[in-house]
Amino acid sequence: MKPGPPTSKKKDPTEFQPDMLGEIPYAIAKYAFWGGVGTLIFCVIATIFLMTVANGDINKATTIANSVELMMKGMLIGVVCTVAGSAWLFWEEEIMVAVNLGGAFVLFLSSSILPTAMQMAEPGKNVGVDAGYNALGLAGKIYLGFAFAILIVDIALRVNQRSKVGAKKDSLKYGKGVTEESDRKNVFMGKCWQLPYCRKFVREKCPIYHAQRTCWRELVGCMCEESVIRAAMENKPVSKEALMSGAAIPRNTKLTDAAKRERCKTCVIYNEHQKHKYKLAMPMVIIGYVLVYILLRVPLATGINNFISKGSQALTNASAGAVKNVETGDAFTQFAVGAAVLMMLAYTIKIVEYAIFKLKI
Repeated sequence: MKPGPPTSKKKDPTEFQPDMLGEIPYAIAKYAFWGGVGTLIFCVIATIFLMTVANGDINKATTIANSVELMMKGMLIGVVCTVAGSAWLFWEEEIMVAVNLGGAFVLFLSSSILPTAMQMAEPGKNVGVDAGYNALGLAGKIYLGFAFAILIVDIALRVNQRSKVGAKKDSLKYGKGVTEESDRKNVFMGKCWQLPYCRKFVREKCPIYHAQRTCWRELVGCMCEESVIRAAMENKPVSKEALMSGAAIPRNTKLTDAAKRERCKTCVIYNEHQKHKYKLAMPMVIIGYVLVYILLRVPLATGINNFISKGSQALTNASAGAVKNVETGDAFTQFAVGAAVLMMLAYTIKIVEYAIFKLKI
């Protein structure tokens, strides 16, 4: 009698499985994120409510100030959980950084927004209201610190990853899977035959190499043009004059120049060249924004002050004086300048990445 097929043992749902290890951090991050968001929103609303009570009855201000301290602890816990959870769950999502920065700015600016938006007492005139301002402001500062730290780490990792990997290998058609040649150095911003993927046996017979030109300028190369490979394998003799002058470079008349350029964009050698461009562009962009901050810090601060002042004045006029003018201090202005420069740097890096690795300029 033949033995039947082995019966699979039914898994006990309560039994620990190795796959659960991958779900545990995700589950923790998910609950931390949503719990943090809920806690933060609740504590912010509760703090504002307590501030309105203290604003209406100054006799309750001292008692409310003690209650606000508890809300402040809840806000700090909410900020930490929100930032940590969002960073784990949505790290590669660009909206994650923007949402964190937006929420942090709202908390940070609460002492300027609430006096005009809700007719709240100005700082220094009510103990309970002041406690609320301090709690919201502290949560905003810590939130901003985390948000900017995430932004800086995101920029650093993006630049490092792009410098090493460049375009995704899956998008490469010509030269995909080719390993680096050990006989040539990776010359920074070098010509095609000075890059790691130029093969020695082809290079020795390559007319572009002997003419000291580049394949992306000639729109023909060893990764995309069959005639170049065939000439190298057949080892046909070519006059030195033809090699040196570039007359031996094959010309494909069946393809347009636009089609040849598209072919270059999917070539492993050209994409290595793009990585070099990126490594050259990044220090220039960063140094440029450092100079912008150093040289234009005062004009930018003046512009931000004028913008806020005009916007505040417009609101005051529109509300017939019900909304008071917002006064910005020097510390806030300098912080705003630094934040603006950092945000412009982040989006400039994205533009450079798009131009080099998407448009392949």
